[in-house]
Amino acid sequence: MTEATLLLEQWIDDNPFITSLQMLKLTESELISRLSARDDITPNYSTLPNSTKRIGLAKRFYVPPEYAFDLYNQIHHMILIGYLNRHPKTDDYDKYLNLVENGEVSVKDLPAPNTLLDAGTAMLCMGRSGHGKTTVHDKILETLNPFDNFHPPSESTGFRRLPQVMFVKTYIKSATSKKAFLVSILNAIDKKLNSHFTAKLPSRDTVGEQVIYVIKICRMVGLGLLVIDDVQWVLNSKTTKDNKVVTNVFLEEFFNDLGVPMIFIGTPEAGDLFSAPEQSEQSERRLISDGKFVLSDHSIEHITWNTMVKALSMNFLGMSEKLVDKEFEHAIFYYCEGNISKLKRLVNHILIANLSMTNSNRFNSLYTAHAATHIRKESIKPKLPNVDITPVVSAEKTAQIDDKNTQKKDSKNQERIERIKRLQALDMGDE
Repeated sequence: MTEATLLLEQWIDDNPFITSLQMLKLTESELISRLSARDDITPNYSTLPNSTKRIGLAKRFYVPPEYAFDLYNQIHHMILIGYLNRHPKTDDYDKYLNLVENGEVSVKDLPAPNTLLDAGTAMLCMGRSGHGKTTVHDKILETLNPFDNFHPPSESTGFRRLPQVMFVKTYIKSATSKKAFLVSILNAIDKKLNSHFTAKLPSRDTVGEQVIYVIKICRMVGLGLLVIDDVQWVLNSKTTKDNKVVTNVFLEEFFNDLGVPMIFIGTPEAGDLFSAPEQSEQSERRLISDGKFVLSDHSIEHITWNTMVKALSMNFLGMSEKLVDKEFEHAIFYYCEGNISKLKRLVNHILIANLSMTNSNRFNSLYTAHAATHIRKESIKPKLPNVDITPVVSAEKTAQIDDKNTQKKDSKNQERIERIKRLQALDMGDE
């Protein structure tokens, strides 16, 4: 047994919360296997009806991104750190659970839970809309669901039947009220434990009293992690006069009082909210104490992107490997900009419209699908000529393609090679 293992065991001290978490720990290969959904590799999948493949595209096609294992380890670490200071042998707040559920005592009458020092850490995960932030978090969190939400009585549980809700996930919507936010947390807990805490929330209580209610419940059920999605909708307290909505200051105060690790998921705009000029350095330090996890756009060379393009083209669109050449790969990247959501929308439209993906029609079909899956005209890129894959990047990064039809046939191949080289150089520069 290594010194590191001995130290970890000493720190854990048979904490059942952490023991349960460690039992769920996966290796990288195990995680990728759990996350992946590749029904498209079934023999003759490409010959299935388009309606069937559309269902497979929506429900049974997922390629884990390169960063999946790093994100998984970070989430696992945050939960572990949060539980280290919450050993059931000394922190017995869960003992009130049955009393509350049986109606023997109200949550309001319960004493406040002990203040936890350094029990909560926080991380901000940012990525562009359509990049797959929500999906990858949902899939990773699913692997962290305990086998049972209750531990049987034992010495390590203080001889109590111990509840453990490893995580709950909620969303922020435009102008979400504080009460709606708090109710969403209780709803998620009720779903895990088949409990009725939401129904018992006093509707006439002030927001402050409702916050205390939610904190008591979270501590009572052994909550390990709170994940809040779409935090870009959180309002800046300095720019809104509505004190009923969720603001950055409210989240900070809630985080400080809850003592449970949190993950904030949002688009890049969320970064401005958490680092606003009027917000103190202390606030920034607390709300991203475990740092930022930035999901960059895929480049054309990324393994995940390359795998998805080939799988979607060959298994869903029925194209031969020969037709999925560099020209085609660059054309798809040009229209989708490395965005997973755009790529899947484009393929879905090709299946709906039954567009031809033969050698002579594949580029026209790509543009048709691209134009059909955008509403705003400014989002529709100029069409690529069948033989020209290189957009000339302007100041607005909008491709402007010159008409090459007047060029001599003998010079086309060499010019195309040069254009490919320029595009690759531009791609590397943008990354």
